[in-house]
Amino acid sequence: MLTVFGIRHHGAGSARSLHNALVALQPDCILIEGPPDAGNDLIDYVVNENLIPPIALLVYNPSNLKQAAYYPFAHFSPEWQAMKYGVANDIPTAFMDLPRTLAFSLDLKEKTAGQKIIRFEQVSEEATKEERKIAKDPLGYVAKLAGYEDSERWWDVTFESTNNPSEIFKSILSLMGELRDAVKETPLRELQREAYMRGVIRDAVKEGYENIAVICGAWHSPVLANYQTYKATSDKKFLKGIKKIKTKVTWVPWTYKRIARQSGYGAGIISPAWYELLFDKSDEVTVQWMSKAAHLLRAEGLPASSAHIIEGVRLADSLAALRNLSVAGISELREAAIAILCEGAASPLKLIEEKLIIGDKIGEVPDEIPVVPLQQDLNTCIKSARLTKEKKAFGKVDKKLDLRKTANLAASHLLHRLNILGIPWGTTLENSQHTKGSFKEVWSLEWHPDFAIRIIEAGMWGNTVYEAATNYIFDNKDKQASLAELTQLIEAALNADLKEVIIALTTELTNQSALTKDIFNLMDALPSLVNIIRYGSSRQINLTAVTTVIDQIIPRLCIGLPNACLNIDEDTATNIFDKIIAINRAVHTLNETKHIQSWYATLSKIMGMTANGILVGLSTRILFDKNYIDTEVASTYMHLALSKGNEALFSAQWIEGFLNGSGLLLIHQDNLWQIMDEWLAHLEVERFTEILPVLRRTFAKFSHPERQKMMALAKRGNIKTTIIEQPATVTINQERVDKVLPTLKLLLDL
Repeated sequence: MLTVFGIRHHGAGSARSLHNALVALQPDCILIEGPPDAGNDLIDYVVNENLIPPIALLVYNPSNLKQAAYYPFAHFSPEWQAMKYGVANDIPTAFMDLPRTLAFSLDLKEKTAGQKIIRFEQVSEEATKEERKIAKDPLGYVAKLAGYEDSERWWDVTFESTNNPSEIFKSILSLMGELRDAVKETPLRELQREAYMRGVIRDAVKEGYENIAVICGAWHSPVLANYQTYKATSDKKFLKGIKKIKTKVTWVPWTYKRIARQSGYGAGIISPAWYELLFDKSDEVTVQWMSKAAHLLRAEGLPASSAHIIEGVRLADSLAALRNLSVAGISELREAAIAILCEGAASPLKLIEEKLIIGDKIGEVPDEIPVVPLQQDLNTCIKSARLTKEKKAFGKVDKKLDLRKTANLAASHLLHRLNILGIPWGTTLENSQHTKGSFKEVWSLEWHPDFAIRIIEAGMWGNTVYEAATNYIFDNKDKQASLAELTQLIEAALNADLKEVIIALTTELTNQSALTKDIFNLMDALPSLVNIIRYGSSRQINLTAVTTVIDQIIPRLCIGLPNACLNIDEDTATNIFDKIIAINRAVHTLNETKHIQSWYATLSKIMGMTANGILVGLSTRILFDKNYIDTEVASTYMHLALSKGNEALFSAQWIEGFLNGSGLLLIHQDNLWQIMDEWLAHLEVERFTEILPVLRRTFAKFSHPERQKMMALAKRGNIKTTIIEQPATVTINQERVDKVLPTLKLLLDL
């Protein structure tokens, strides 16, 4: 006897009904839609108490890791319940879907040829409108007949949120049979899958099993239940000539977030957290959900009392009754929560919706399950670095590391090594208030389950994280096209504490720096080299070679930079502008007198040149901020830059460079304010219109208080000068002021 159970993948109601049906049926063989590549060994692990869903079967091609497939399971997934029942009761249990050994081969074919559609019967032009609707979206058609716009909602209400008896599977089989008859075309891959599954069923019958239970997606159930109406020879034709590709399989942790449809998973469900409650607490699911919502709101500092919970449950149940539902669904619960717990505002619910609707559960896989050696070493490293809690955390978590502590330093090294291997578990928060010293790091951590395939891929570089990261850098050492890329590689190796590669990289750095003539290449490399020196002491690395390279680069850079600023377009000037700021920061971080003096001499040359105005202005500003030139000298250069002998655009660009970062200079240096005020006052209308975009861009970068202060100074006019020269006859022509103020407001964006 063959009994086919058509289910919805990850359907809580399907899982509950299926378990009851299997207990009543007592099958002697269980066949489940899933990858046969897994084999009985991996299925047997489902009764291991340390294998905790959500988890996924990872099937991959060891020769081409881009070919990988995940098969997720939650504990409320019907397939998971079927596996557990079969293994716990010593019933032969196996997967029966098209193996990935064949599917990967078909994937490669479809990339070049495209997916084929087998058309069993042409939909005639005379076909009724109803027939065309069924053919286009069969489940959607049935849902609309039942009064639902969404087929997913209809299925949930009919089969998942309701405590259906085991006989419900007969109704599903009958419904799907009618719909399959109405659909005239099917993708070739689906036909190949179904042909293979029918072959597995035939093999089970030949082996003498008399009470076979088949668990599959509801859509496949009719063609499997009626397997005898299909010829074995015809099914074999669908699978003839497909080349087999060797695969490997293992269990990997998964998350509710990845099971949710919102993640892009085709067989996903809208609310894994809701389905978990529906499976575990079907008799009190409404109360449990509303209580959880109240608890999460209180954790966010929002009021949610027991009375709110009671009223929320009553409203949800009332909405369900009005809609002829046997139990309130997720829609009714959300509406009730917004009305009662959130007092009509949807925004508070959004704070907790991800945990409440999707859920924050992450699965666990025991150490005894076979994995690649790199994964084993990674698990050990995570424990040693005390990052186990962060790996299991839901969403992003910030981790502050003090590199003077052994475990924290190990954590930093591990995270940097994983980044080198292309496994970005963590990113450093460079601008965090906690990273003020070289012994502090703050990381934003978020573990993604699909890192599993990246770990397998990284295993080609070595069996430990340290070895793999070292070999990866050695392999990429000779591929770096520029000096800047090489310095970034050294910085990455330093942060990851890969001692073996530091010497080789610094030797290569010395060679490349000696041969590099491109001034921009040198400018890109210097900040990273200074960072290496800056943080090297905290990691106890000998950086003499890096210091030698810096001593070679800075003089060459100072000699070549002034000429690089001549005859350039605006885009190149902007690029150099950013590089000068970075170089200035790097030189002062080194804090060596010889380099600082050389740098100031270079900026002095640029300050006196007729190069791009933004670069001349920036050089003047840096020298003024560092007290290399005084106010009188700065005023002289400002007079020259804003004189009529220069183009208005040069003057505007000079101001943009000079005022970079802060407008306080104009506010507190009255003579500079007066120079600019006079320049603007005597500027011709045509020239002012030409440079207005540059001026607006400059002043828009100032803080609002700075712009307000400038407006106040403009309204007062040239009061200081007037008081000194004519203390008794101070007058302001308000009419003239009123004409200027609208333009000034536009300039200051007030």
